[in-house]
Amino acid sequence: MAKAYVIRNQLGQYLTRKGEWVSGKDASVLFHQPHYDQALNQLIEINAKDIELRGTVVGVALDDSKRPQIQEYGPDPVQKELLQEEATTEDGVAA
Repeated sequence: MAKAYVIRNQLGQYLTRKGEWVSGKDASVLFHQPHYDQALNQLIEINAKDIELRGTVVGVALDDSKRPQIQEYGPDPVQKELLQEEATTEDGVAA
């Protein structure tokens, strides 16, 4: 089975080709590269623009359509209350 690498931030969201952070439910829009070093270079570039970013490169399998198969979805950035609830449970205080 083919493998690809995606970028995931500290909130569990995934990077799209447009540079946005999404939950990962729509895998067709996700940024993915066939080689780890290519994904790592992209992570370094976006980290230079956002110094608060704590991202990681994650290896995932590709489906038959060559889209990443995401096993663990992150919070939806459209629903901001989900992000605040998660920050509250992790830190013990509201963000």
